[in-house]
Amino acid sequence: MKKSFVLIVFLVSLLSACHTNINDLTFVGEGENWSAEVTVHQTNGEETYRFQLNNKGNNLEEIDTFRYFVESKDNRVINYSVNNATLNQEGVHYHKSLSSNSPSTSVEDELVIKVEWNDASESFDLRSK
Repeated sequence: MKKSFVLIVFLVSLLSACHTNINDLTFVGEGENWSAEVTVHQTNGEETYRFQLNNKGNNLEEIDTFRYFVESKDNRVINYSVNNATLNQEGVHYHKSLSSNSPSTSVEDELVIKVEWNDASESFDLRSK
């Protein structure tokens, strides 16, 4: 009986050690010309970002390239930018970060994005959904 108890405790400990901690946070927002969604993927002590930016206009052919900046409003944890971004035929831009950080983003955070294209710019907030 004692050996069975030790074996059960060992197996439970082993299973707990193999458990992965996964959390996805999604932030959304929109302005007059653009809407955006940032997904923060947190797993096993790392944080990566997936970004989608949609142009809401009808003149997609007028936008060759654009750039954008995303940052946390309060604690400045998220802070990245993309230059020379392009839109697909549907007016959507996708970006997935190649680097990772320690998990520091929370559902309470607010992000702000600034998009610059041609001679125009627009900023708007992204909030957790």
